[in-house]
Amino acid sequence: MHKLLNRDVVAPVLALIIFQGLTTMGMHAFSNAPAEVARGYEMPVSFTGIYTAIVYFTALTFGLLVSGPFGRYGAMRSCQIALIFGATSMAIFTLATPWAFILSAILLGMAHGPMNPAGSHVIMRVGPLEWRPFLFSLKQISVPVGGALAGFLVPTLVLTTSWQMAMLLIGGAIFFAAIIAQPFRSRADEDRDSNYPLRPNDIMEPIRLVFEKGPIRAISIAAFTLIGCQACIVAFLVIYLVQDIGLELQWAGLIFGLAHGTSIVARVYLGVLADRVILTKLILGYSGIVTGVCFLILASFPAGGSYWLLCILGIVLGNANLGWVGLYFSEVSKLAPEGKAAAATAGSQIYAFGSFVIIPPLFTLYVELIGSYATGFSIIGVLGLAAGFRFLSVKY
Repeated sequence: MHKLLNRDVVAPVLALIIFQGLTTMGMHAFSNAPAEVARGYEMPVSFTGIYTAIVYFTALTFGLLVSGPFGRYGAMRSCQIALIFGATSMAIFTLATPWAFILSAILLGMAHGPMNPAGSHVIMRVGPLEWRPFLFSLKQISVPVGGALAGFLVPTLVLTTSWQMAMLLIGGAIFFAAIIAQPFRSRADEDRDSNYPLRPNDIMEPIRLVFEKGPIRAISIAAFTLIGCQACIVAFLVIYLVQDIGLELQWAGLIFGLAHGTSIVARVYLGVLADRVILTKLILGYSGIVTGVCFLILASFPAGGSYWLLCILGIVLGNANLGWVGLYFSEVSKLAPEGKAAAATAGSQIYAFGSFVIIPPLFTLYVELIGSYATGFSIIGVLGLAAGFRFLSVKY
């Protein structure tokens, strides 16, 4: 335990949690004020799915480029630069023009893209071997922290000020994080090498690593499906709760926040259990099965039904669908060749988080053509079940 509490372990992991939590909050800001932003942009609320897709496409692409910058400048400096992109993104988003919509999403993706590879790079370098699954899971609490903050704060800020002010405040917080990280940068980036090559062929190495390693490829495909369920929570849960179930925005945002908030606890206790009490791949499989069941229940939930049951459903969904990602990255890093954890993580993001690029636009198209969020959630529920059984069937 004393190895885990060493300052050289705690400080960089805590910094990464803050960084990724803030970029995640920025990514969820639109989906937690959909009607207000849509009115400002004069577009359908379902276009939150398009915005999410652009962000993730950019994040996945940009994530392929980080091996060289990490080696030459260090993971901390690379993340600081990424945060500046994120702060700029939130300011541009308030302009409410088509070009602002696209440019903001691209810059926000550039801010978020390096965060998971940075986590793998740092944890594999400083984390004690026996505590790495826990540290990966702990680092990933940044995602539900960001989601919970968005769910709790954005609707309130929108109702008390304006959606533009909410975006500017988030951008200010992201910029502040980049500045206060500077005193810790030198120690955190001790492994940087000013002569490290920024080779063009590094761009393809992460994809090649995943494609050539059968188990990594298999769990990345399963993760693609299960993260597709997550994409629908991020992009459409609040809209569904407001439009179909009939909740007020702040109460829908509270359920969104509960789902993300409780998954913070899930990522900690699942990290402790993983490979100590239960195999990590079993946790991944059961998470998919429970996720599928939750989506099927949500799809059949009656308008005006019990708010407390919705809260319970949000908590269960948060534990199952939002609590497992750190363990997935732990498995990828464990299966990667020695010294290639960051590259394997970046490559696996392309396969797994590619669902954030594909699923939200398809869901948006489905809703615009069919007009039903409920049947869309039913389909997503079946996909969640399939992902769970696939995780359970992979052998390595």
